[in-house]
Amino acid sequence: MFTLSRSVLASCALALSVLASDETANISVKPTCPVGFSITLFEDDFSHGISPLKWTYDLGTSYDGGPPQWGTGEIQTYTKHKSNIDTTPYGTLKITPRVNNGSWTSARIETTAIWDFSCHRGERVRAEARLKLGTNSPSQSLGIWPAFWSIGSALRGNYQNWPAIGEIDILESINADPRTFTTVHCGDAPGGPCNEFSGLGSSNTALKRGVWQTIAVEIDRRHHFLWPAKKNEESIRWYVNNKLQWTLKQSELNDTDAWAAVVGNPKMLLLNVAVGGSFPDAIAGMKTPTNETLGGDGAALEVDYVGVYAGVL
Repeated sequence: MFTLSRSVLASCALALSVLASDETANISVKPTCPVGFSITLFEDDFSHGISPLKWTYDLGTSYDGGPPQWGTGEIQTYTKHKSNIDTTPYGTLKITPRVNNGSWTSARIETTAIWDFSCHRGERVRAEARLKLGTNSPSQSLGIWPAFWSIGSALRGNYQNWPAIGEIDILESINADPRTFTTVHCGDAPGGPCNEFSGLGSSNTALKRGVWQTIAVEIDRRHHFLWPAKKNEESIRWYVNNKLQWTLKQSELNDTDAWAAVVGNPKMLLLNVAVGGSFPDAIAGMKTPTNETLGGDGAALEVDYVGVYAGVL
């Protein structure tokens, strides 16, 4: 699929990626190749709606044959109703969780198989999204769990192979906590090289709400090509508005097969807003959501664009 993606999309011009991180930024900007990247593997600015060629809706409370509640304990039902997921007049995607008499609905989409992407040895791949989080208060957001993430595309049709297929959580926002949560899942569970079921992760106080921000992850495997003597220094780096938040190096994982799966396996991207589950419960120290938790615009995830780019420099 990596080869197909490259043949479908032309090389992009080297240009400075729009930071679009402050309150005065435009609602919608045109995505461009970040500096150091020369190939666009995937890009969608939602100006033509939610394309079935690019995105698949995940529906219900699990994959067919997958673990219940999506394996996380989340309580919402995913739908494709316009009240839960739609594009706005500004050409952005908006995922909105809603509650009706205690029953929650929301939405989740994943990229289609034709857009699976990989990071080969000697390459660097960057996945990024320009997005905005809702402004409900923390007490009104207990259980609200928006996310931008990637997972090994071998999950399709075989929903019991996690976490061995590898997962990179680019951004998770929990309970309107100001921190960015970034995590890698891999290997065996429970335990294993990624300390499952928690994963290996980091959290940083770097996230604003109600403003546009660029969230990105870079998988860097160029050392095989540029610095072969330092082959163990492959890395994954997370950014908020182009400011480095966390770096995970191969030597820190210390498991060759697990690392190869995380960085090298074909991947798909996902966008969703979950409600409740083990992660929000753990952060809150209580069961979520509560009677005070609100849905609607204040709990929504709005996305201007998503892009995946590759380069060797």
